[in-house]
Amino acid sequence: MAKTKVFFIRLDKIGDLICTLPVDQILDENLFDVTWIIQKNLGGVVDLGTKKRNYIELDKSTPKESARKLKKLISEIKPDVAISFQGPWWVHFELFKARIPIRSGVYSQWHSFLFLNTGLRQRRSQATQHEFDYNKDLVLKTFNYKDDKRFHYFEISKPHDTTILKKFNLEPRNYIVVHPGMMGSALNWTQTQYIEFIHEKIAEKKVICITGTPADEPYLTEIKNEFQNHPAVRWLQNQLNLKELIQLLSESEYTVAPSTGVAHLAASVGALIHGIYSPVRVHHPRRWAPRGPNVIVHVPENTSPGDEVASMLKLKIDTHKN
Repeated sequence: MAKTKVFFIRLDKIGDLICTLPVDQILDENLFDVTWIIQKNLGGVVDLGTKKRNYIELDKSTPKESARKLKKLISEIKPDVAISFQGPWWVHFELFKARIPIRSGVYSQWHSFLFLNTGLRQRRSQATQHEFDYNKDLVLKTFNYKDDKRFHYFEISKPHDTTILKKFNLEPRNYIVVHPGMMGSALNWTQTQYIEFIHEKIAEKKVICITGTPADEPYLTEIKNEFQNHPAVRWLQNQLNLKELIQLLSESEYTVAPSTGVAHLAASVGALIHGIYSPVRVHHPRRWAPRGPNVIVHVPENTSPGDEVASMLKLKIDTHKN
């Protein structure tokens, strides 16, 4: 019997993608052939997974070129079902033009009502459940499935190669990763809070690895001035590729990070992650927490509307309670 051909579409950031990828675990691989449509440069993240996935990358910043690429892919694969977890109007238009029999997605913006023929209204901004569960509900609705109630997460195999530890004179389970930067709009610790935390850990004789990309620079200037040349600190901003980052995270005692892709990657590889999260509803860990076997989330409790920033300034984390 021929497999049902399915497109799963998610065209945004690392954390969003990682919260979505496990939905394909709901489908029987003997019955479904899934192709992921993902944002440019995120294929390396998909390749980290223990589950092999087929994908194609599109670039939202070049819609005409990407629309042509998607049109060609549709003509080659001829999918029976396409589920858009997040995608711009031109993606939905190409699905519509190709008359893909089942075009599912989140009913929200005008093009979802015009070009999709099934889906769900979801008030995701209310953050009543995890992002994965919103995505799972869409798959269950589309295929008329019942919830298997299993805990699904994007699983990354622990790397065997630990060359990066030798390069920076690190011992397994004897260092802490601190990743202060983030790309989203969620509230984060201030640099002063990160500096205070790092000083506390240095006083406990811990080795600290600080990671980041060029885009994280606004979150790192004060921290860099304080610690760049400290003997207990390894300054690893812009020093690691994706696989090296996974090596570093997997062998750490734990990682501290805000709501960002690094937190999700650490959780996926099974490392202990202490996530720093905003109490603002749309940013809440109820929706955006990392998923994995060793996740601890820190978020201000009992915060009144309007007091979120002040509550973040008071947020302390106890990493001794693992």
